[in-house]
Amino acid sequence: MQPTTIRSLSAFALSTVTIAFALSGSVFAASACKGLEEAVCTTTEACRWQAGYTRKDGIEVTSHCRSTGKAKAAAPETPAPDAAASEGVDKAS
Repeated sequence: MQPTTIRSLSAFALSTVTIAFALSGSVFAASACKGLEEAVCTTTEACRWQAGYTRKDGIEVTSHCRSTGKAKAAAPETPAPDAAASEGVDKAS
């Protein structure tokens, strides 16, 4: 085989593997809330109802059910600064 043929086949194989990997991931997974009616959407904990609205560019968006998203872990609370330690600080500026 000629070097250009091998290079073309390698590029094609790499493209095919990349596309297959991308399509098999959860990136393209359908939302569990998509297409639900308002009554069902509001009773589902993972979903919320989005009222219709008009975008700035004039396009009207109809009401629909949306996912509430993943719950984020609460950030650890930082302790309050010690009041006794701050009393001894001289503020001569």
